[in-house]
Parts: sequence; C-alpha cells; structure tokens
Amino acid sequence: MDVILSAIPERRIHMIKKIALATLAAVAFSAATPALATDYLANTKSGKFHYATCRTIKYPDAPHFVHYSSREAAIADGYTSCGVCRP
Repeated sequence: MDVILSAIPERRIHMIKKIALATLAAVAFSAATPALATDYLANTKSGKFHYATCRTIKYPDAPHFVHYSSREAAIADGYTSCGVCRP
C-alpha cells in the first residue's frame, strides 16, 4: 500500500481524502434523514400538497399545514400536488 501511495503526488492524495470525506458525510446525512423525501405537507388554504423540502414552503410549522406520510393519503383527503416540487 505504501508503494502505491508513494507514486501518487501529495496534492492528489489530499484531493482523494477530501472526496472520501465528502462521500462519507453525504452517506451519513442521508442515513440520518431518510424521511425527508417521503414527508409531505398539505396547505389547507391552497388545497395543494408538497414535499416537506419544497422551496415554496416558507413556514412549515404554520397552522395551515397538515403533515402526511404518504402521497396517497394527501390525495385521498382532496389535496392536489404542487406544480413546483411535483410530489
């Protein structure tokens, strides 16, 4: 292993370490927040439902937002999908 590393320039080793660290951080973040992509918020004022991460939602804790864990449940309650995030 040392022979292989000695043939690689120091700045490349540094870059490889940075990429590996960024990859590990991304994996750790996605494992820590698995529900983000599947959580939905429905707006009782507009009748639309969104991904919880939709850029149009400024105040997700506002009282006019209802939480749903599935798209089907929001549709069953009469909400239509947001045209921006397209859940």
